[in-house]
Amino acid sequence: MKRLALALKQKKVASWKLEEVKELTELIKNSNTILIGSLEGFPADKLHEIRKKLRGKAIIKVTKNTLFKIAAKNAGINTEKLEQYLTGPNVFIFTKDNPFLTNMFFENYKLRRYAMPGDKAEEEVIIPAGDTGMPAGPILSVFGKLKVQTKVQDGKVHVVKDTVVAKSGDVIPTEALPILQKLGIMPVYVKLKIKVAYHEGLVIPAENLKLNLEGYRSNIAEAYRNAFTLAVEIAYPVPDVLKFTISKVFKNAIALASEIGYLTPESAQAVISKAVAKAYALATAISGKVDLGVQLPAAQQTQTQQSTAEEKKEEKKEEEKKGPSEEEIGSGLASLFG
Repeated sequence: MKRLALALKQKKVASWKLEEVKELTELIKNSNTILIGSLEGFPADKLHEIRKKLRGKAIIKVTKNTLFKIAAKNAGINTEKLEQYLTGPNVFIFTKDNPFLTNMFFENYKLRRYAMPGDKAEEEVIIPAGDTGMPAGPILSVFGKLKVQTKVQDGKVHVVKDTVVAKSGDVIPTEALPILQKLGIMPVYVKLKIKVAYHEGLVIPAENLKLNLEGYRSNIAEAYRNAFTLAVEIAYPVPDVLKFTISKVFKNAIALASEIGYLTPESAQAVISKAVAKAYALATAISGKVDLGVQLPAAQQTQTQQSTAEEKKEEKKEEEKKGPSEEEIGSGLASLFG
């Protein structure tokens, strides 16, 4: 009796479900990565375009969550951490590729669909100039509401010039929806939303799958610059580094030689230039007090004149602070007492 009851119970399970679980089990066993994506709000007819793009790289299956769960258990996967993602309509992607690269494909791959009431434009929605193929009639009033200039030619409605009916971020006018459909214009972008990835025993939520490539590129570039700077500083013995290290050491040696007046064929120009600069500086400083018999360059003369003028101003201020001199006080008293 128990065997009969078990047999009857087994007969109640549809054969297609058994085949589905068997196929899913094999797919799970033969895949390094499984991604679960939400089909909520995603046009089912767009999946074939994704299948075309991923042909040879991934297998896409739309199946019941319960069947996937059974298959996952059959394949030896602990489904407890996946339970929260096995809700609503889902699509399952099986691949041997890296989960981050696969998710990047879905992040960047956008599909177009026809607009529905309430949709917002992600870019300008334009009704192009030309023959619409629509017969003249009540549709003319719809074009009028949308402020689209038209003319009737051979019984058909022609749009006079390209007309924007919605700007980026605007809600697409409901009146425009049937016109956009008839013209084959799909102004709304959709992409498959990945919920989670399962990779070799790891459960990776969608927010952890996103790669900031620009940030990584910037960090790597900065790390390279810092490492190279350090390598040059410590004279790390690598040809690409040493040529910069030698150049830096040479510049430092010339700077030191010019400072201490050490003459060599290589440092002569720097030493003499430094000495001339110091001589001019000294000449400028004492030019107003001692006649050196040296003609300073125009730039140095200007600087000297400015310095002298400033010194005179300072002297005048000091005199004003000190008040009248003793001689001035003496002559003043003499005039009073005659």
